[in-house]
Amino acid sequence: MSQHTDFGLIIRRKELEFTEEEGCLVSRPVGPHVGAEYVSVDIVRIPHGASWKPDLYTVEEVTAIVFDGRGSAHIGGESTEVRKGSTAYAPAGHTVTFTADCDAEAEADEMTVYFWRAPLPQGRPKGSAPTLFNTVYDESAAIRRFAGTGEIAPVGDERRAFMNFPHWPGNGCAYLCINSGMAGPGNTFNIHGHPGAEDALFALDGRGQFFLGDTWLDMDPGDGVYARSGVLHGTRNPEGPDAADLFVSVGGPVPYDAALYRAAGLSPEVV
Repeated sequence: MSQHTDFGLIIRRKELEFTEEEGCLVSRPVGPHVGAEYVSVDIVRIPHGASWKPDLYTVEEVTAIVFDGRGSAHIGGESTEVRKGSTAYAPAGHTVTFTADCDAEAEADEMTVYFWRAPLPQGRPKGSAPTLFNTVYDESAAIRRFAGTGEIAPVGDERRAFMNFPHWPGNGCAYLCINSGMAGPGNTFNIHGHPGAEDALFALDGRGQFFLGDTWLDMDPGDGVYARSGVLHGTRNPEGPDAADLFVSVGGPVPYDAALYRAAGLSPEVV
């Protein structure tokens, strides 16, 4: 079960409750049932050879990140092989199918995918040729030396983590996005808030910490937080003998925050 706080939710992967749906195991830690206004998160464990293709995803905008295992992803008429760290973006109106590799010798006995989804508000601009598949490690669009939003003093330039934008308005995302934070030992992605936007972020790789509201929380891979609209949050990889070589965090405000792209010197306009 998720832990409710005044600022949102603390989500522990080991405590998630799953139900069987269409041959897969599904947990829904974030959504209207916990007071989320804009975003829902589905965590889906797909057995070898099985597929996840919910009808609901065709009427919502969807982003996805593979957390474990490997297989294939199909968005509309396009497809690609996926593994841990692979990302996908499905514009509203596109079918979404993820199929786990049927090889019993694969590195995991199932494929685990985290999905963010939201209805596309009426009149919202749509991308002309969106990037459907990518990886959290794509640095072609990114923000470096982010100073936060002023509520809490930032760490020095040399200790600032950076964040990649694998799916963002510049490559066709209309409402959702995927941001991937990269923090080496001792690095912090400075504390910030998104007025008018919620954020659901999760630890993908390495052990680190998330800030939520007023405190730092230890995070293992698969753990996460849901920050209500405007709530302060951030990530860091505390220095020490047990520090991860790289702490990777993933998520993104919903609706996307134009100020974050402007801070990176990028246009927030949907193309």
